[in-house]
Amino acid sequence: MSKILLTGATGYVGGTVLTQLVSSSAPSLKPLTIDVLVRDAVKAAKLKETYGDRINTIAWNGLDDTTSIEETAANYDIVVNTGSGFIPEGAVAFVNGLARRVKAGNPVPWLLHISGCSNLADRPLTQPPTPVREWNDEKDASEILEHMKVLDEAEPYGQRTAEIGVLEAAAASGVQAISVNTPLIFGEGTGLFNQQALVIPLITMYVIQHGYGWKLNETANFDRVHVLDLADLFLLLVRTILEREDRGVGYLPSGKRGVIFPTAGRVLIKDINQKCLDVAFADGTLPRENTPKTKEIRLVPLEEIANKLTAGRSDVAERGWGGHKATTGVLASKLLGWKPTRLEEAWEKDFVDELKALKEDRRMITLANCIAHSEK
Repeated sequence: MSKILLTGATGYVGGTVLTQLVSSSAPSLKPLTIDVLVRDAVKAAKLKETYGDRINTIAWNGLDDTTSIEETAANYDIVVNTGSGFIPEGAVAFVNGLARRVKAGNPVPWLLHISGCSNLADRPLTQPPTPVREWNDEKDASEILEHMKVLDEAEPYGQRTAEIGVLEAAAASGVQAISVNTPLIFGEGTGLFNQQALVIPLITMYVIQHGYGWKLNETANFDRVHVLDLADLFLLLVRTILEREDRGVGYLPSGKRGVIFPTAGRVLIKDINQKCLDVAFADGTLPRENTPKTKEIRLVPLEEIANKLTAGRSDVAERGWGGHKATTGVLASKLLGWKPTRLEEAWEKDFVDELKALKEDRRMITLANCIAHSEK
């Protein structure tokens, strides 16, 4: 029976993937026990209490402990790495551990790695303009990694360095590896702990604090996918490996062509801000006494957004909030039958849900704190 290891079980995406794995009725998944790497003993106990014999918890020290990662990964047929994509050494260590299985003559193992679309983004605010391109995971399969390598040689970016490292190390070692290069992920997760997305909650927080929306330019964009649709993709990948006689080798993309884009729509950053404003004005949260009385979206400095939304990282802010990163996913649908179902209606509803969650103190900052911030 195949052994599966999951990272990120206490996180937003990983917690949702774990929930979907253990609740799946697919015959290939029902008998499996999922091993999960967890740093916090209290959270490990909660996971075990909830999921019982469907999981085993394994204590670890995180993605910096490369020696432990290699030794652990060497015991598994499939590793699903939904942990942080910004620690290249840890990500590559999973490949190195799986490579031991290849050398030992075991069935070829797989790594399913999570990454993000900002790896392909430009930096239009601080660097010379470059042609804006839409990347297609089928048509451009042979170019995506090479383009990321060119970008990373000019300016290393941790998440991109990790994605490159994983795919190149896999290609060199015989390990099979796919990078699920995600767009904006939205919707409430189903894991036990962090159920919060990133982009819409952060923009909602900013809008409520200031009473207006923001933009870094007119054209910055994101593609998008609901977290449950993304989890469905991970399940389909695992099932394909388990259920096909070839274990997906030669069928699924891997290594230097191993990028999949799980996309289900596209939106401008300024339009996300507009939707946050629309919802806040509609329910009376805005305007307040010290905020604009009409809906405004203001051009703001990069440094402000970096300090407020990306922990001071202006490079992350510029790529994410100011960059162009259009990706089109074909392979997930073509090879796996993946069909996202949480589309425009779910997207619109999420803005209402996020404001409600903020009011109910289910987010990183409370509504009271937002209002207090605006009155300083």
